[in-house]
Parts: sequence; structure tokens; C-alpha cells
Amino acid sequence: MSNRNHHVVYPLNHFTVLDIVGKDAAAIVHNVTTNEIKSLKAGESGNPGEGRETFITDVRGKTIGHGYVIRHDFGFRFLGAGDQAETLAAHLDKYTIREDAVPRAMTDSYQSLILPGGIDPKVVEGLVAGHSVVLYSTTILGPGTLWCLVPAEGYEKVCGWLAQKDIELADENHFHQARVAAAFPWYFVDLDEKNLPQELDRDDLAVSFTKGCYLGQETVARLDALGQVQRKLVRWMIADCVPPVGTTLDADGKTVGRLTSVAADGNGSIALGYARRTHFEPHSTAEGRDETSGRTFTATVT
Repeated sequence: MSNRNHHVVYPLNHFTVLDIVGKDAAAIVHNVTTNEIKSLKAGESGNPGEGRETFITDVRGKTIGHGYVIRHDFGFRFLGAGDQAETLAAHLDKYTIREDAVPRAMTDSYQSLILPGGIDPKVVEGLVAGHSVVLYSTTILGPGTLWCLVPAEGYEKVCGWLAQKDIELADENHFHQARVAAAFPWYFVDLDEKNLPQELDRDDLAVSFTKGCYLGQETVARLDALGQVQRKLVRWMIADCVPPVGTTLDADGKTVGRLTSVAADGNGSIALGYARRTHFEPHSTAEGRDETSGRTFTATVT
């Protein structure tokens, strides 16, 4: 695979597209998301408007979803990892009583490509002009990352056009290497319904503490006020070893971490994983053992 990211795009095989339509869609989406969404401006003529990263929480403040909410002229669109559509649609239906808001799973209508920041602007212009794609701004691989939704029936044509432009389609493993390097968590991999939003350390991007009431808001606000989260997702650097996902990390005879995503990086690896409060700070270290090779290693929080 090319090392120059602007010559590479990443197809996604597992993703979620969920639309929420109806005149009360804003109120319902507001009631289940941690970020401010009512102020988002809608796009025109089918184009996407503004969007924000957010968690979708239940009444306990647990993260039953994570991704991006974008405002369209038809309502709202949620983009996320894995197959979150069924769970989130049921969650929205549960709290829609008299309101006019309907969730519609749209994943099967699209294929997804992730375009890293720095890709040739002419490629982006060509995709939009000739292929009926929709582009959304994200931070998945860092600033400037675009999530490209391609109509399913036009996907092969788009892939052929990209090949003609000397753009390589990497596999999904390479995508996960890139997003681990960018420290972006992936639902069903780095978090699930057992997590609290603050454990992902994305408050500045995905949580509003001024938006008003929503499901789980009391728990989120209390944690912010007391600072009592006991574990947090951090990025670990590991020299001379690529341990498997699930490897635990120890310090002073206690387990202080667990790896959730691991990507090779030169002779070593970079990983996302949870750390206890004692290891939140950069340069904290812990020891692990690669059960496959029997080697021990040191992991350092970056």
C-alpha cells in the first residue's frame, strides 16, 4: 500500500446510515444525543448541511451509539461504525410518542469510502460532479477527513474511476491502522453500551455541557462536575511488539489497562486501549505480555 495517504482511499464494509425524518426530528434527536444538534444548519437541494460528532445515550448515560449527526433538508442523518441502525432505530421509537419523527435504516442503499485529509481536491470535485456521491466532513483520520457515501448501484463505476486517477483502494485493515494512529474510537471495537461518554475522552468534540436536557444528561453532567471517571481510552505506543487485542497491561502488580485496537507501526505498534486513573497522563508506562509469542513489552501513553 502507498505510504502517501493522499493517494489512498479506504472502503468501509461495516457502517451505519440512519435517517430521522419528520417535523419533530430535531426534538427527538436532541433528546438522545450528547452534542448540540438543534443549531445545525440544513443543506439545500439534497446536499448535507452541518454535522457534529456525538454519542447517543440511554437514561443511564451509557453510550448505545457513536458517530456523526448531519442535518439535511429532509431531517437528520446518522453515520457510524458497524451495524448500529437497528438498536438506534428502536431507541428512537421508544421515546417517540406523539412526535412526528421516523427512523429509516438506509445502510443498504450505499457503499462507503473514507477519504483522508490532503487528497487531491480535483479528485473530490470529480467524485461530486460525476457520481452522485454525498460527502461529509469528519475527523476520523484527522482534520479534513471526508466520509463519502456512494449509491450502491454506482459503486463499481466510482471504484473504476478512482483507479483511472491512480487512487488506491486500501483494505479495511489499513483503514483501522490509520484511524488508530489518529486515535479515533470505533463502535463495537473500542466502545459499546457499557461505556460512559467521558471514558472516550472526546468531550471537546462530541459532548455539549450547555445544550440542556437529554437522556443520560444527569450522569454526564455529574461526571463532569466531579471528575470521577475511573477509566479512559488512551493511545499507547509499544516498541518491538504487536500484541493482540484484549491484552492487559500491568503496573505495580495491578492491571491498569487493556488494549482494544492494535496497529503495526514500524518495528512496534500503536494501540488504543483503556487506562485506569493512575495512567491517564502522557508518558505513563505499563507492562504487557504477548501470549502468542511469549514476549513481554512496555506500553507508553502518548
